[in-house]
Amino acid sequence: MEPQQKPQVQQAEQPTPEKEVSLRNRNLYEKAKISNKALDAIIVVGVIALIIVLLVGLNHRGFNVTFDSLGGTDVPSQTHMYDEAVEEPAAPTREGYTFGGWYLDKDFQEPWVFDVNTVGSDIKLYAKWNPA
Repeated sequence: MEPQQKPQVQQAEQPTPEKEVSLRNRNLYEKAKISNKALDAIIVVGVIALIIVLLVGLNHRGFNVTFDSLGGTDVPSQTHMYDEAVEEPAAPTREGYTFGGWYLDKDFQEPWVFDVNTVGSDIKLYAKWNPA
């Protein structure tokens, strides 16, 4: 009887750590037509931009809404977040005049409608006065 011969199995080459990194990077970017350095730079810039956006968002305390009564009684300012409605303050008073509403401009062309308009930035509203 002949002794059984073991089939020869070739051992696969064990990748070195450098080869593993190279293989991972190649697989990660193999379909991209851009260099690894350029993609890495894009990722770094994206992460930095995300951090900046988060910091600005966390530090933002809302938009200021100030009321200029144009000679009438003082009206306290308000702070609101984006797209929030402004609370209509008590109407100011001014001797010899009746209050005609709040406007976005001193020419009284753009009325502020408290039930409709919302805040998107710091704003200043002006009181319109009609002679009594």
